[in-house]
Amino acid sequence: MFYAEDSSGNLHSLLHLTPQELHVLHTSSYYCPYCKDTLFIRSGPKVKPHFAHYPKSECAANRGESEAHEQGKWALYEWLVRHNYDVKLEYPLRGPGQRPDVFVTIGAKRVAIEYQCARLSKDEIQRRTRQYKEHGIFPLWILGSHLLKQSSPGTIHMTEFLRNFLYSFHHHYSLYFFNSKTQCLTIASNLRSVSQRKTLADLRSYSLSTIQFSHLFQIPDSSFLHDLLPMWEKLLYKQRTVYNPHVSKGVQAFRDDVYRRGVHVSLLPTLAFLPSKGELAGAGPSYVWQTKFLFDHFIELEIGAPVFFPEQAVPPTINGYQPDLMKEYAYLLEALGYIKKSAKKGWVKTKQVIFHQHMQNALEDDRKTVAALKKLERINI
Repeated sequence: MFYAEDSSGNLHSLLHLTPQELHVLHTSSYYCPYCKDTLFIRSGPKVKPHFAHYPKSECAANRGESEAHEQGKWALYEWLVRHNYDVKLEYPLRGPGQRPDVFVTIGAKRVAIEYQCARLSKDEIQRRTRQYKEHGIFPLWILGSHLLKQSSPGTIHMTEFLRNFLYSFHHHYSLYFFNSKTQCLTIASNLRSVSQRKTLADLRSYSLSTIQFSHLFQIPDSSFLHDLLPMWEKLLYKQRTVYNPHVSKGVQAFRDDVYRRGVHVSLLPTLAFLPSKGELAGAGPSYVWQTKFLFDHFIELEIGAPVFFPEQAVPPTINGYQPDLMKEYAYLLEALGYIKKSAKKGWVKTKQVIFHQHMQNALEDDRKTVAALKKLERINI
C-alpha cells in the first residue's frame, strides 16, 4: 500500500521520495490504516516504494493484485499528476473507510477512481458505490479492457456484470475501459440495446497522452434511433420467424401468459417490440413489459378514453440516472398516432391496436412501423 500511519495517526506516503529520504524512513515505525498492524517499507530498482504487511497478515487490505491492475492504477495516477491535479494513489478515506485506486480532488469535487480488472459481486459494487456517494465522493469505475467484448464493429457484448457500471450523460449510457499495457482509454458511449446481449456503441479510444480528465464526461449527443433501426428490424423479423427454446424462466412465463390470452407470441403487434433504453439498464426484454402494458392498460380502452401508464422499475446508473420507460414509450405511441395529449384527461387513446392472424400481415405492420420510426429519427428522439 502507498499510505501508512505513524504512531500519531498521521498518514504518510512514499511516493516521489528520493532514495536518501527512503533510507532514513526505514528506521521509523508505520502502521496499517485498517488493521493497525506494523508495516515495513519495500523499495528497489524495479519496485515502486510502498508499505507492506509482514507474511501471514490477515488484513483485508493486504490483497494480492494482478500486474495489469498495478500497472493500470499507476498509469492513471501519473496521467493525472502530469495534468497537475490534486491526486493520491490508494489513499485511505476516513469516511467511507475505503481505499480507491486513485483519488482526485478538483476544487470542491472529489472523485474516487476504481480500476476494476477482476469480477466483483453486484452487492459489493453497490456497497462501494453507495459509501462513496454518502460521503460526497463521485465514484468513477474504469474497467479492464479485457471486459470489453465486441461481437462486430460498433457492437459490444453486454453482460449483467457490465450493467453494474453504466453511467448516463445527456441521457445516453456510457462505459469506461482502460488497457494498462497500451495505456489506451476507451469510452463506449451512446449505448443502445438491440437485444439483451447485443448493444450498439460509439467506441472512442485515446492514449493517455492525448486526453484530458474532463473529456471523460464530454459525451457527444446523438440520436437514440440512429443506426439502431436496421438491426432492430432484423431482430424483430427473427423474433417472429424463429422459435428460441432456450429462454429464461421469466420469458417462458411471459410466453405462457400470452398463449393463455389466445395470442401467439409471433403475432403480437409491432407496438409490443419498440426499442427501449431500459432494456440496456436491466429492465428485462422490452417486449415483455410492453406486451403487458398493451394487454392490461390499452387494448380494451375505447377511442378517446384516458390512458394510464404504470411505473416500470429500472435500475439507476452509477451517477443516479433512472430513465422513465413509460414516458419514453408514451412518446413513441404518440408519434405513431396511438395516443395524444389532452388538457383534461392527460393521455387519451386515438387509435386501436391490430392483432394479426397471419404472419404476412404482422411483417407488413413491422415494415410500416419501421418506416414511421425512421422519420422520427430525424427529430432526434
